[in-house]
Amino acid sequence: MSRAAPKIRLVPKSSINRALNALGDRWSLLVVQEAFLGATRFEEFHARLGGARSTLSSRLAALERHGILVKKPHRDEGVRMAYHLTPRGLGLFDSMMLMWGWGVRWGVTGGRAPTVFTHTECGKPMLPELRCGGCGEPLTLHTCTYTAGPGQGMERLPVQRMHRRRQPNDEAPTIELVDLLGDRWTALVVSVQYFGLHRFDEIQGVLGIASNILTDRLRTLEMSGIFERRLYEMTPPRYQYRLTKKGQDLYPHALAMMTWADTHLKDRAGPPVKIRHVCGEPLNPQISCSACRGRLTLETVVMKAGRIKPSA
Repeated sequence: MSRAAPKIRLVPKSSINRALNALGDRWSLLVVQEAFLGATRFEEFHARLGGARSTLSSRLAALERHGILVKKPHRDEGVRMAYHLTPRGLGLFDSMMLMWGWGVRWGVTGGRAPTVFTHTECGKPMLPELRCGGCGEPLTLHTCTYTAGPGQGMERLPVQRMHRRRQPNDEAPTIELVDLLGDRWTALVVSVQYFGLHRFDEIQGVLGIASNILTDRLRTLEMSGIFERRLYEMTPPRYQYRLTKKGQDLYPHALAMMTWADTHLKDRAGPPVKIRHVCGEPLNPQISCSACRGRLTLETVVMKAGRIKPSA
């Protein structure tokens, strides 16, 4: 018996969704992280990440297809190939720094993520912050507003990658940002919070997500301290889900990802959403040092593991 064709899901157009399409899953994000930490050769990636060699090969190939990595002959051994971050890949610097900083602030660094940062221009330890390029103040969920952009509309959601299901676990999970972005449903459930969708039926209606999958993702986000559940109706009991302080702290990373997608994965129609800061300026996010507010670059950040050295 032949399988029925998968249903096509339509969701509101989103720059975040375009970014997720390019970055893929948790393994792909970890590959990008290691590229920023200096890995270039297949064996370097494999030694750092482990896992099946076939899995690593497929993720490297996918990141090549999306223009994030490029494969070139290694400078010392022309026969062997090395993987280098492209200009599009290097554009992920802001989001990677904010990802690492979020992990440090909330104690969920894990793996090989750096934990100590120094800004060479001021010489002080710091954490990355996202600030408005116009007024210099922090960009937060409560200081930004949005309006529909020229690229608004509906788009297809890839369904073949949406069925990964976590095993039930009674213990509170330790969730890293790579877990949020590596699971598309989790990332999308978080992202709709930014647009004021808090109730189960509202989230399900917009995303077209199955009830059991949505229940699972909401439970994981609640147990990890990113969502809190609030009762809004007694009979029958109904709940809405709100971002905690930990969850709200994800917003700058979402802005960085959106800006990256709008810059490097442009839709011909334009951005689906336009963000404006309370100062009145259009969105112009800049990643800054928490100590001196100076702008951070690849060349001016030193980490516990050493300076970030993008492959050139």
